[in-house]
Amino acid sequence: MKTLFAVVSLIVSPFALGVPAIEQARQQVQLIKFREADDPFRLRQIINLNVGGIERPKIVTTQSVKVHPPFGLDENQTFPWASAEKVVVGLLKKKSGGKRERKVNGKQIPYYYYTLEVDPLIILRGNKQLNLQVRRKNDLRLGISNALRALSNEIEDPASFDLSKAQPRLEELLKDEKLLKKAIDDHEIQGDSNYIRASYNGVHEEEPGLPDEKELVFIALSGTSSTKKLAYWESITATNAKRIKSLLDLPYGWILGKLGKPVSPWSEYGDQSDMGEETALVVCSKSGRGFSPADEGLTFSVSKIPSEFLGNASLNRDGDGFFSLTLRNSTDFPLAIPALRMNQDDILWKESLSCLVSSTNNSYSLITTAVCLPKFSSLKDLGKTEPTILEPGQKISTTVNPLLFSNFPKIEGYSQLSIRFCLGKTVALTSFSYNSSYHEKIKLRIRAGLPTRPIRLGD
Repeated sequence: MKTLFAVVSLIVSPFALGVPAIEQARQQVQLIKFREADDPFRLRQIINLNVGGIERPKIVTTQSVKVHPPFGLDENQTFPWASAEKVVVGLLKKKSGGKRERKVNGKQIPYYYYTLEVDPLIILRGNKQLNLQVRRKNDLRLGISNALRALSNEIEDPASFDLSKAQPRLEELLKDEKLLKKAIDDHEIQGDSNYIRASYNGVHEEEPGLPDEKELVFIALSGTSSTKKLAYWESITATNAKRIKSLLDLPYGWILGKLGKPVSPWSEYGDQSDMGEETALVVCSKSGRGFSPADEGLTFSVSKIPSEFLGNASLNRDGDGFFSLTLRNSTDFPLAIPALRMNQDDILWKESLSCLVSSTNNSYSLITTAVCLPKFSSLKDLGKTEPTILEPGQKISTTVNPLLFSNFPKIEGYSQLSIRFCLGKTVALTSFSYNSSYHEKIKLRIRAGLPTRPIRLGD
């Protein structure tokens, strides 16, 4: 604290005394280093005093466009299904698009763009976030939608259904001319003929492979707009169907280790057997941390907190990274959320919350999803914990800044982020416009405990 007061006094006194005092302060103190003890993130910063206030290291925004493999994966990588935003089993149709060229720094860069439609059979994740569209009368794919509708009605339990049997049955239904004709004449069927608007774009030499439009596949989608981004697709086999469904059964941010056992994002922080129920549905093989699903009826929402100073809308239109998270019980009975722990002192938001940050590069192709955690004290010192229980009509809130979380991705230039705040499988999804030339400086200020508003405003 003494160091912080010293910094504040050095900032304020030059403005009170005038320019000569600034020069005197410059001669007396050229560099100020924060001690690690004063900075909870152990960030050593160097602050230069000048007439304009505090200078920060300049962030160079790169305008180059890198060439990536299709879907951002090389031959040695597998798609992280456990972290996928929205997943369906269905048909993927290319409506339009193809290869284009971009001229960047005098070079021609190959660029692929497609508009797509997804006909879902089974929604495995993100049902409320898919923005389903209704097919219009005389739509040429009404027959296919009706065949999927008929197949869906035959599936009693989607969770246990053998997906390898779906393709042969669909092919039989597609040969039924009466079924296809009925879709054109029946308005009720048309009302149930839903599809998802989607798109794909990427900068790469190789054309991305897409499935046959009548082949049922696993489809991963992302994004918060009505048109979703195609993140990945994979053919259905007996082997990968079991693997992908096992990954989707995990809480957000968890993975399957080398031995096929669950591993949580907190696996490196020692024993956490007290951070879950004794009869947990999923248990981390390394830490003993357990996961149990929340009761039905909870609402988890997120809202952006505006910046204290809006200088240039293109830099911080979504704020400085602060978000308000709210859990609400709108039912008439108490609801428990075991993934949000509490002890006798407080609700353990920091120790319970995980955050999935998906970032894009300058070509707007999805390139990385990072699992980030808030900074917290020792988990083993928390002692016995219990699930948080919300009474009827009760709501609880907290404020977080994922830009300061551990493992936040390194970003150069501009990136449209998709951010998921996760309490097990209870998720709040939002987007965030990140600009490194602004937000890197803001992160330094926040970590140092300095005002985010420019010093020239005289606050």
